[in-house]
Amino acid sequence: MDADFKQYLLFIVVLNMLYCLNINITELGCRNMNRETIVSGVKASSPIMVSYIALGIACGIVLYDAGFSVVQIFLMSLFVYAGAAQFLAASMVVLGASFPSIILMVFFLNLRHVLMSASISGFVRNRSLRFLGLFGHTLSDETFGINYSKFQLGNWTPKEALVTSVSNYGTWVLSTMLGGVIGSQIPINTLIMNYALIAMFLCMMVLQFVSKPHIIAAAVSIIFTVILTIVLQHNIALVIATVLASFAGYYVETREHRRKGGREHA
Repeated sequence: MDADFKQYLLFIVVLNMLYCLNINITELGCRNMNRETIVSGVKASSPIMVSYIALGIACGIVLYDAGFSVVQIFLMSLFVYAGAAQFLAASMVVLGASFPSIILMVFFLNLRHVLMSASISGFVRNRSLRFLGLFGHTLSDETFGINYSKFQLGNWTPKEALVTSVSNYGTWVLSTMLGGVIGSQIPINTLIMNYALIAMFLCMMVLQFVSKPHIIAAAVSIIFTVILTIVLQHNIALVIATVLASFAGYYVETREHRRKGGREHA
């Protein structure tokens, strides 16, 4: 049995898994979603979906150039679903890094998901484990930014959040696979697509500027990311800066709550 046949056989198995996942999504209560909920979730995610198409295609091309097959690109996006980690993995493969070192770097790079999950978990309490499993797996930086800001406004439901997450997830998976197909046929320079990544994250950052703690956390994150990147010259700088920014935002928010409490008692 040759390698190509094995890959496509695995591809069929994964498609079967997706069919089962679709059944599970229905069991999660999505069949009770009304049209307004679906439209609202897709509408909220549409700007990110557009960015994901460009970034996903670029990521697929980069991964293909690094030696990944189209099927492997599809499976990586399906199970890893982390754009920054996938770009990092591609660059490390090209540089000849070992498999354990790639796993370790991806792990540290994605540690921020623990913080994001903790921040948004309070809005999806009392949901089933299957709901939380799917919602957690489809969490990304951009999806978190949209859902968290919507939840903060108080007019957002867990079902709308799930629609947003799954819409972005599906767009990314299909776009990276399409990028792999394009990369296998046409040599393309992906440098110009870096602009889409920068523009998208700037947009998500600005949307978070809703209070003093958010602004201070963003400032701390930017300052320490720059300083630590220069000093450490390593991607771990992003993780450290994220943790420090979270503590800074928490500290400022706690102080504000204490001040408000003191004024009320006075």
